[in-house]
Amino acid sequence: MKDSDSDIAVITQFSSSFPNQSDRKTVSFFGRSHPLYKDVLKMRDEHHGAAKAYVMKHKNHDDVIDSNSQHICLVDTQRDALMGCIRVTPGGLESRTLFDQNDKVSIPEGAIYEFSRLVTDPSAKRFAHGNLLMAAAARHVKANKGDGILALCKRSNMKIFKRFGLLPIHESTLQTEENMGELYMVYASMESIMKTSQKRVSTTPVPSPLPTPSVV
Repeated sequence: MKDSDSDIAVITQFSSSFPNQSDRKTVSFFGRSHPLYKDVLKMRDEHHGAAKAYVMKHKNHDDVIDSNSQHICLVDTQRDALMGCIRVTPGGLESRTLFDQNDKVSIPEGAIYEFSRLVTDPSAKRFAHGNLLMAAAARHVKANKGDGILALCKRSNMKIFKRFGLLPIHESTLQTEENMGELYMVYASMESIMKTSQKRVSTTPVPSPLPTPSVV
């Protein structure tokens, strides 16, 4: 087995170590043409209700990011319902657009993938389903030979990112615009994420594997 295949297998095992996987599957698609995309937009709209003014102001920019991103969705197979989603973008497109002119904000170099728009259904167990989405997204980055993962996150989602080894790379939160609120920029190299995954796999009994995302 090649090293890359072995690493992806470890992340798959890492994914399987999280609870709440019964009747769940991950679906992965690129761009905005997939039928699930409209459900993704609806869930985002409900989740980001407090920031609708920001989202509408930057809609064209967000559409560009969506068109160049992989979307990974968690679906309840019994109810045929969307439980959550995360966006995976090569090159840190969103962060570079928001902060590239800010001398105080450093953005990692290399083949970086950015995670954004992590949302889950309000009725879902947020951290459990967020973990499953993060694991599937990390598996996608590893399969595409990414060097590391960058994300902008609110304090409420920090626990999910820290579980995968992503930590703040700035001492304080970052302010984009007044109606957007404060964000943390968190980062981890894939080497660090693999160590985190291997440690969890070696110490946690592994249940049935999480299905590999179907790709469209």
